[in-house]
This record gives sequence, structure tokens and C-alpha cells, in this order.
Amino acid sequence: MKSNIPAYLITALATGFVSAAPFEQCPSKAFLIQGSPAQMFGVDLVSAKTTVLAASMDFTTEANNDSVNAVGFNYQDQYMYGFSKQAPRSVVRIGDDYVLQRLIVNGLPDTNFYVGDIHVNSETNQAVYYLYHPKFGLYGIDLTEEADEYQAQLVAGSASWNLAIYDFAFHPHSNLLYAVESNGDLYEINLDNQTPTFISNLDIAGDTGANGAGYFDVQGQFYFSNNRSGKIHKVDLSTSPVVGYTPTAAVFTLGPTSNQNDGARCAIAEVKVTDNSIDFGDAPMPYKTALADSGARHLFDPNEDQSNLVYLGAVVDGENINTPADLQASPVDSSDDGVKFVTDFVAGSTSQIIVTAPNDNGYLYAWFDWDQNFQFDPDEITVSKYSLNQGDNSVLVDVPSDAVMGATWARFRVTDGSEANPITASGGVTGGEVEDYPVTTYGSLVYPSENGWVTLAYEDQWPFAGDYDFNDLVVNYRTTLIDKEGQAIGYKIEGELVGIGADFHNGFAVRLYQTIADDVDKRILRSQIDTSSINLTINDETQSHSILEQGVEDAIFIIMPDTWDYADKQSSCSYFRTETGCDTNSKVSFSLTVSLQSGVTTIEAPKYTLDPFIFAAQDHYHGEFLVGQNPRGWEVHIKNQQPTEKFNSQLFSITDSDDASNSAQSYYFQTETGLPWAMEIGSSWAHPKESVDITHAYSDFRAFAESEGREKPLWFNNAKLANVILRGE
Repeated sequence: MKSNIPAYLITALATGFVSAAPFEQCPSKAFLIQGSPAQMFGVDLVSAKTTVLAASMDFTTEANNDSVNAVGFNYQDQYMYGFSKQAPRSVVRIGDDYVLQRLIVNGLPDTNFYVGDIHVNSETNQAVYYLYHPKFGLYGIDLTEEADEYQAQLVAGSASWNLAIYDFAFHPHSNLLYAVESNGDLYEINLDNQTPTFISNLDIAGDTGANGAGYFDVQGQFYFSNNRSGKIHKVDLSTSPVVGYTPTAAVFTLGPTSNQNDGARCAIAEVKVTDNSIDFGDAPMPYKTALADSGARHLFDPNEDQSNLVYLGAVVDGENINTPADLQASPVDSSDDGVKFVTDFVAGSTSQIIVTAPNDNGYLYAWFDWDQNFQFDPDEITVSKYSLNQGDNSVLVDVPSDAVMGATWARFRVTDGSEANPITASGGVTGGEVEDYPVTTYGSLVYPSENGWVTLAYEDQWPFAGDYDFNDLVVNYRTTLIDKEGQAIGYKIEGELVGIGADFHNGFAVRLYQTIADDVDKRILRSQIDTSSINLTINDETQSHSILEQGVEDAIFIIMPDTWDYADKQSSCSYFRTETGCDTNSKVSFSLTVSLQSGVTTIEAPKYTLDPFIFAAQDHYHGEFLVGQNPRGWEVHIKNQQPTEKFNSQLFSITDSDDASNSAQSYYFQTETGLPWAMEIGSSWAHPKESVDITHAYSDFRAFAESEGREKPLWFNNAKLANVILRGE
């Protein structure tokens, strides 16, 4: 054959040629060549870990000052092949030392090739290296036998294809080539009939520019890398040719970015997790969680000191989840401990979460499946590259007004922020952690949150100030209005009895009633209750006392006729969880569920706190002014909540009382300076110790109460620790 390379260059190549060794086995990593001079990277497609294999790829006899493109892996001889435009332009062979060896190839046009791959025919064992240029067409070079010179053959008709592609890859189980144009158009190229066929647009909006590297694995999964973003997308082409379905692309992992990108991979190698150094999520199918579904995953070094890692909560660990079957068999990840939900996710509102980070190096991303279509859509990202501080971070989440109510999932991912572009809800990232959580969305139903409490605190000396320690009765409390298509169909009221610091015996009740403005109330009547549905448990035991109060128009539920009947004092303690060393006994939990008759719309129904109050228990002394009176006529409500029908209004006129209630002005249960006898605190709260006035335990409380809440709204964060019951005491 006549060479198209000058004789002097042939002589130089012949005398300087030193053959590098082939790769020992078919590598599972993808090879990526970038830059000028060319650099070789190894990319673990599972984890996105990128390793520099050769910082500068030189020729056997000269330095390389330019790039290498059109790279393909020949798993027949275990070498890579590419094209160098450094003069003289030539095909190069690359062995395990990543040195470039020029090959003499006749028949190629005098141009640069940047698209290429190698096809190995499993039946004939023939290996052909194909190069493509949109102006000149597709050329095949038979590499089956090593030779001093090779001959390139033009594929008939290929010069008219006009494909705007930057790489392609051969399917391992067919004679078909696949490539993706910059706009996401997927093409299938059949070399038997010399025809490219448009398959579909893969909808990779946002990833503009060249898709410069394409790969296959042995299962027929096609991967292509976008130069600008570094995202490596995955397309299921296990059926080849493509028949009967429309392929879609999903971000599989993140590789390095570059303005020049080309790659190759051994197409008969598997892509799979082989150890537990990768953290996966927990969201069930069909969420993208397993590797086979391009699931979210993070590589970490299990041997590295965890204080140097980026993760959420107290710990990160790894799983081996290649397939959906692996996901179903895998237990829930015990390391998912970095996110706590403070308030519920209510459509059209802003909710709060607490994210715990071990250091200042993390950046948070979060997605919520608001429409419950079992995928985290790109527009469902609610937190994007949020810089975390060490410790607890308060993060606000805006819930869309059209969020579907019910059970769904949220995904949280944390990285070190080194990625060039925001990550997606799927795919691999080096470093960090993914945590998935089941959540529930509501349409203004739960107060204050699905897993949180408000605290109710009562003084039982009304209408006298007494010791004003606000621990006579302390209750953790939340309410749920059950909504179905705009109709209020029931309530769930639950809580915990936290403390009793009173000698008097008090009952605890809730009225389905809410004052929302002066002389404007929302209420549920007793006649609207489905009495057969009432269920009350205390410490998980069903209660049989008369729960729905009789002789009244409003719906009033007696949770505890006498709270002392349910609380156990510790030995040597005078009260229940209000003295130092006296709160190791268990809180008393309660849960009331009730259904409503039809005809109550959600907008008309009371929500939020409702009207929880205390009343004097039967058959127990409750002060001289009640001797001879019906004890049920004594009540204490939250400030400015009017009493029930059972209340004895003559108690408002007791001589020398500290109460300044005025029904004409809708003032109830407050002193002349605005101090209450009952209050709701919207957080976990350390109540005062026995006989310690609340204004001495919390110096800001008086300003808060007397200003109607306009001043010192976070008064409960400024406690004198010696005067309150702390957790663990």
C-alpha cells in the first residue's frame, strides 16, 4: 500500500516506535480525554469519582501540544484508539501507560476527526475503528490484525448525513451506533444500510452545547457526557434497534466539565456497585433510588475520619443497591438523621425544617414530590445549594398552593459544593450524602405540625394571681382538622400531660370553638358530632367516661375529668414533673378522634388551637369561693377566649379578685395589665419550677403579655435556668 505520510516521518516512527502494553482487562471505568495538551481521566460512572490517569499524554518520541479526540476502546486487543490533530494528523493507539503511538493510516481526508468509536463483531471477531466528520462522512479502519499501515474506507452515503454530533458509541450487542446532538436529539445509525434514524428528543433542557463523550455498558445502557455541565446522562437502549418505546435520559452522574471532551469505555464491562462506600436514598420505587434507575448516590471513603466528610446528622454509611430488588431488600438507612420537620407542609404556606450539619463545608439541595407523581421533577426543587453552618440550620420551605394533600416523599442531598452546576435529584456525586424522608402534605389541616407541639400552661388560682408559676397544668398539644375535598370530616386532638404543679384537682377539656376576631367565632355544635365515632385513648388505653359533654350546644370533649387520676407522682415528690429531680416518670399521652356529620365545610370549621381549657374536678376542694357551688362552673381559658355555657358568670364578680374580664369588650381571663391565667407557647418550653413566678423565670414574659405579644415574642428563649424544669431533670 502507498503511504500518504512522508518517507522521512515513516522512518522516524519506525525507529522510535515502542509498543505500550495493553490494558490487563476490560476496565469498568470510563475514560475521558480533555484539554490541550491532552489529559486522561478515569471516571467511575457509579460514584462520579474522577481520577487523573495522565496529566499530559505525550507521544513516544515527541511532546503532545494538542488534543486527542474520537476515542474508542477496542476490547479485542485491549487498546484505546483516537485521533490527534497535532501535525502530522494521525490515528493514535493508547496503552496502559497512556502514551500516544502514531499509526500509519491511508485513505483519510486531510481534516480533524473528533467523533469515533470501535465496533467489535462478536461473530467474526473483527474490530473496526470508525471516524466521522459531518463534511467528509464516516470512515472505517480495520484493526483486526496489527499492521505497519492501515487503510481507511469511506462508508457509502455517509457524507450526506450532516449529523451535528461530537461523539458516538457502538451498542455491544448489535451493529448499531448511537449519538446525541447538542439539542438532545438521539440518532441510531445502521451501518448495514448506511442510514441514520432520528429516534427521539431526550429533553435535556439546560444542558446546551456539545455532548462530547458517549459510552455503553454490557447491559446496553448508553451514557453521554455534556461538556459544559459535566453531567453524564443515561439512556436505556437495552433493546437495540429501538422498537416500540421512546427512550428518555436521566442524569446518572457528574463528571468533570470542559470545553473539549471525548471519551471511551469497554462496552462489555458492567457498571455496578461492588462495595459499601456509596450512600443511596430510601425512597421506594418508582422513585429513582437504585443504581439501575440512575438513583441518587454519593461516594465516600469509609476509612476516612468522618469529621472530614460532608454529610447530614451524626453519621453516614453506605449501601449496595444496584437494582430495585436490592432496594426492596435493603433496610431503612439508619444514618438518615439530619433533617427534622418543625412545622407541617401546608399548601400555600411556608414551613420550617431543621437541618443538622457536622461542619461548615456542606451545601444542601432538597426536592419534594408535591404532585405525588412518584418522581422528583426539576421544578420541585425547593432548596438549591444552600450553604450549611455547623450544627442546626433553620431552613424555610415554600409549599406550592397546588400541592396534593397526602403522603409523599422528600429527598435531601448535601455536597461539598465543588460541582460546577446544581445537582439533580438523581445521579451520582462524589462526597456528601442523600437522605429520603416520607412526609405528609396538608391543606391547612394540622396545627402546629405533624410531629410538633404547642405547649399549653395554666394557672389554677383564678381569679386570684396566686404563685403565678404556670405549672399547675402543662400540656403538649396539637390538633388536626381532617379535610376531604373541602369538607371537614373530623378532628384528631392529641397531646401529652407534661406537668401538674397544683394541689387543686383540675379537669382538661377541648371545645371545638375558635375566636378569630372580636365577636367572630367558628364553632362545631354538639349536634354535628357523629357520636358513634368518638374514640379517646390515654396512655394507649381506651376511655369509657362520658367524653362528649351533655347539656350544652357546643361540642365539648372531656379529655380528663381529673388530671390527677392519670399522673403518678414519684416517691418523695409532691407534684408531677414540676420539681427538680421529679420528672423521670413518664408523660401522660392522649389522643381523641371524632368524625363530623356532613354539612361542615373546611373553611367554616375551627382550626388551630381550638379551645382547650381546665375546669374544677368534681368532689374536690377548689377554694373557699367555690364551696357550695357547682365546680364545673369554674373554668380557665386562654386569654380572651370566652368561657363555655357551663361557666358560672357570677365568678367574674368575686370581691378583691385580680381578674379584669369584661364581656362587653371581649376581654377574658386577664389582669388589668394584660397578664393571662392560661397561654399557648408555640415551641418546646421549660416551665417554671414549683412556686416560681413566671415573670421571675422569664424576665421578658411581662413585656410580652402586657403588649399583647408585640414585644419580646421570643420571651420563652430567655429563661433563668435555675428557675425552670429543664429536660432531663
